[in-house]
Amino acid sequence: MNKKNADRYDPNSGGQEAMKRIMEAYGFKTRTELSDYTGISNSTLNTWWRRDFYPAQVMVWCSLETGASLQWLATGEGQMFEDTDSQIQKINLFNLDKGILSDTGAVLFDKSLLQSQNDLIAVNNGDSTYIVNKSFQTVLDGKWLVEIEGMKSIRDLELVPVGRVRISGGEIKPPFECALADIKIIGIVERVISKA
Repeated sequence: MNKKNADRYDPNSGGQEAMKRIMEAYGFKTRTELSDYTGISNSTLNTWWRRDFYPAQVMVWCSLETGASLQWLATGEGQMFEDTDSQIQKINLFNLDKGILSDTGAVLFDKSLLQSQNDLIAVNNGDSTYIVNKSFQTVLDGKWLVEIEGMKSIRDLELVPVGRVRISGGEIKPPFECALADIKIIGIVERVISKA
């Protein structure tokens, strides 16, 4: 085997750059996020990083799950997504914890799974991810991302006469009514993805 091929097929080189590309395709900023998603322990990922181990199996799964080009994942050559405009949409991802939304990167979705494609965000809350459309025309009955007294949450809203809303859902709080103007409506939940 010549030197060029030996370098190309060495499982102990090129791993750090490949792992960076995998994290970019998934929309993760840290190896901890990759660990949480894949179930591969953080210590294993850190060992791979230190030893520059090439994560081929993770790369193949990443390509299958995200639609990222395997050539780009493996070599860094070409485009991450060969036909992004027609199939894949990148959506900003936030974590909702104790009433605070924190930006955690982005997530990629097949456009056929989305009701709309404008002004969407993904919100992780517990064991569920909510696809929220911030471009809505009218508040209707349904599940919404709202802000109540400075705290953000996913709640079920039910309109009641006149100009009032019944709010339920969210942790262990009982339902209550208030004026619609008393809460800030951020967006309507279009899809819920729950962990099995």
